[in-house]
Amino acid sequence: MIITISGLPGAGKTSVAKELAQRLDMKFLSVGDIRGQMAIERGITIDELNAMGTESDILADNKQKEIAASGGNLVIEGRISWYLIPNSFKVLVTVDPDEGARRVYEEKKSGDGSRSDEREYASIEDTKDSIQKRVQSDRERLRSLYGIEDFIKPEHFDFVLDTTASPGPAQNADNILAAIKEKGLI
Repeated sequence: MIITISGLPGAGKTSVAKELAQRLDMKFLSVGDIRGQMAIERGITIDELNAMGTESDILADNKQKEIAASGGNLVIEGRISWYLIPNSFKVLVTVDPDEGARRVYEEKKSGDGSRSDEREYASIEDTKDSIQKRVQSDRERLRSLYGIEDFIKPEHFDFVLDTTASPGPAQNADNILAAIKEKGLI
């Protein structure tokens, strides 16, 4: 089984994907980590990588398709993993934009290195603005590359989870697992 987790920055995609992978004893792949590593290797931010055009998208997308095609159980976290791996259980993780920006800002400010591919933010509002620009850039690139009009449209997914008021990844994973069980997949 492959589970794809998509959503916006600050929704908790990576945290819940890691939690699911651990609980289900599955491999975890973050497309954001692939792209972040590409940015770091080039000495630029993720926003600068996105501005380079579609070459970086194609490389990251091909990598995740290759890994998924190799077989085995996998949890993949990425913007369009649902599209690239259509036979997956597709999860959309949403969050209120203000809460998502707050989470990203606090995580970056913590200095734990988890967002080393992102620039420093001056405030939560600056973070929110940066996220909005990144999402718009993603929309334009994905429309150009794949003809996807809205990569976070709920209709694309098997399950939608709003994490705005969530107590954390454990509860989010419980909710996703319940949806997977309801579909009879585990």
